[in-house]
Amino acid sequence: MPFLEKGLTMHIAKRFSHSRFFEWIKDHGITFSAGVPTVLNMLLNKPLGYTAKDIPTLRMMTCSTAPLTEEQWTQFEEMYGVRLLQLYGMSEAGWICGNRHYRFKLGTVGVPALHQEFEIVDNEGRACPAGVEGEVSIGGPQTAIGYLRDDGIIEAIRPNRIKTGDLAIMDEEGFVRITGRTKDLIIRGGMNIAPLEIDAVLLKHAGILDGAAIGVPDKIYGEEVACYVVAKGPDLTEASVRDHCRQYLSPAKTPKQIFFVPDLPKSDRGKVLRDKLREDWAARMKLPA
Repeated sequence: MPFLEKGLTMHIAKRFSHSRFFEWIKDHGITFSAGVPTVLNMLLNKPLGYTAKDIPTLRMMTCSTAPLTEEQWTQFEEMYGVRLLQLYGMSEAGWICGNRHYRFKLGTVGVPALHQEFEIVDNEGRACPAGVEGEVSIGGPQTAIGYLRDDGIIEAIRPNRIKTGDLAIMDEEGFVRITGRTKDLIIRGGMNIAPLEIDAVLLKHAGILDGAAIGVPDKIYGEEVACYVVAKGPDLTEASVRDHCRQYLSPAKTPKQIFFVPDLPKSDRGKVLRDKLREDWAARMKLPA
């Protein structure tokens, strides 16, 4: 809506096309494009030979719906010469945080929007100080009235606050970094491990196209770390992946099981469906999911 209110023209494709994306930019003189991590990863890992001089009108792109690593962010800007801004929102509350072209920080989703009653809270609902991880909580008149259930009844949200299920840390400057999902948290021997931290390490490997970590049952520690990897070529080995992880992760966070797959299950918006990975693991171990 802000774009239309400012008199700009919007071009909306029926679906994303990797091969035609830059043609659209050139043909329509696009200056700003909205993206998701899946789109950015495709443009990074399967380049079409375009550079900044080929798309001079494109000044900025956004990325939202799933966290983007600092390495991916930097690589994209260097490859295409385009300012990338990571944002964070949800259907029930609209835009929650955002980086701006005049104020941004790599690896974060920016600062809370002015209209949001934004807080990061602990398990007791108390506000966390800067540098302490907690769950994002949202409130205010901009939030949805409620959830429409199958039986037609509206389950009210207001005046209650929304617990988003997203784990985050705010730094001293007010920038927010999403660290994971509460339901995806891996609890190994009492230690909380964020899968996103392991995902980011996997993506640093030159031979890995995509990767994701999950927690799987363990008789001793309660949960152990397993990961799923999409290789760029046939030469990638478990030993190579494990040695790479050991350079950046403690022994407790280093994946104990590594599975190679042709692709990761993702939602339409590019979020990794870790539930599907846990189901796959259970099937491989011949256990109930």
